[in-house]
Amino acid sequence: VAACNRALDAADGQNGDAELSGELRVLEEHPVLQRYLESLCGDGFIMDRRPSILDPAEQESPAVRLMAGDPERKRRLRYSSSGGLRVCYGVRVIWALAPTGDDGSVVLVSASHKRSMEPPADLFRGEYDLATVEPVLQVGDLLLCAATTLYGVRGRPKRLVEIEYVSTNSMPTAGFAEVTPPEWTTQLTPEQMAVIGPRTTGRGGTIHSNGEQIRLDQAAERYPSPDYDLFDEMAPDPKELWFWDVNGYLVLRGVLDEEWLAAAHRSIDAMMATQSSLPSGHPSALEEVPEAILRENGWQWPEETSERIRGDVHRPRLGGLYELPEPQCDPFRKMIAHPPIVQRLNWMFGYGFKELNEPMCCVYPKGTTGGSVHGQNPGNCSMINGRSHVDNLNVLWALHDEAPGFGINSGGFICIPGSHKAAYPIPRPSTTSIDLPQVYKPPLQAGDVLFFGGVAHGTTAWRSDWERRAVIQFMCAKHVSIRPSNDVVGWRWSKDMNNPTNTLVAKR
Repeated sequence: VAACNRALDAADGQNGDAELSGELRVLEEHPVLQRYLESLCGDGFIMDRRPSILDPAEQESPAVRLMAGDPERKRRLRYSSSGGLRVCYGVRVIWALAPTGDDGSVVLVSASHKRSMEPPADLFRGEYDLATVEPVLQVGDLLLCAATTLYGVRGRPKRLVEIEYVSTNSMPTAGFAEVTPPEWTTQLTPEQMAVIGPRTTGRGGTIHSNGEQIRLDQAAERYPSPDYDLFDEMAPDPKELWFWDVNGYLVLRGVLDEEWLAAAHRSIDAMMATQSSLPSGHPSALEEVPEAILRENGWQWPEETSERIRGDVHRPRLGGLYELPEPQCDPFRKMIAHPPIVQRLNWMFGYGFKELNEPMCCVYPKGTTGGSVHGQNPGNCSMINGRSHVDNLNVLWALHDEAPGFGINSGGFICIPGSHKAAYPIPRPSTTSIDLPQVYKPPLQAGDVLFFGGVAHGTTAWRSDWERRAVIQFMCAKHVSIRPSNDVVGWRWSKDMNNPTNTLVAKR
């Protein structure tokens, strides 16, 4: 403590961003702090705000004004607990290099990190103090609290050093360094780059749509309302909002017209015709992705495996859809920022959504294996001021009909409606969970678009006489962490660490 105080004295004790000298570095490297951060932040954590002296209260009155931050901060740094997993996406750390007391202290609202609605205005003004507590800090104490906890400062406390950490799953405040964009992105519109820019260059934006027109918000870093309200012309249809909230998926009928569908099929036919001449690792090379049940059981189907999953062909997928030469790329690039899709994503995510990984095109012939039920993730959903939001979701563009039910002509997307809010894990193993009576198969037709996020889902083995063709985009909210790269994929078997032929695995 004495060494830290000497370091602060040398900097006049007033610097808002304390230099991390040897004495002060102990405040971030202390093993007790590191141990708690490892427990609270999940897979990993990074410093989001460097050590600084806690700012004293601006007002001289005894009332303590509380701070909450904007709704995006609440989503980005929220506390999440579901399915036996707990992650505190943001942690505020306060080191006491002097005791709190009459001079001042930190004021907190207990359990406010779990609030589902904002408090009354008089609490922020300091006119309602029944809910507040003041932790008594002695010299050398460490105070940890969730970053979304309502807090304020009473008086002028001495030598309280504040640091903020975030989970590596949360986008850091300063973002990531910009990278050189791939050549093909120079042909995209500003609206399209607002969506895919974060993963390809490190810079994105915010787009708005009323379902028919689309526009780019020039002030991309601000929200139009502190309450996450949407512009009136962009508000969701109440029936769609209710269906999405209850079921965890939503189908839009007939988004792609006949001309668009025909163009997409011509592009896929051209890609398939050139497969034999593509070099290894080409973005558009067809990959067959084996089902996890096979990978995890010595490449044999366990005896109890459902017939709804068993197949003879690993799921074939095409990539590089946006990178194709013109006009083959046109039907897929049109999917990047299509007005009716943008309108829905804005109220599902909040403004500023982005693409997480490159899209894939499923090209399943008859006999293709299904995909076991997976993806149930209640932690993906959060309630902000009375409306549910998600962190991640997929957008599926159906290019062929998917026959309803589980008959002779069958196959395609299935889900367990409402499982995005489930309190319990799926009560069967992956080999048989697809046979649960709650499994539902939404009837999809060519031209439909399906949204699904956090709901348990999978595919049944493809039994229909026609080929299953569907494009899937992977989208996420603004606060989800993405490191920009020219090669960001999340579905390629060739790059999967579970693939024994992956060169990175071989090197290990």
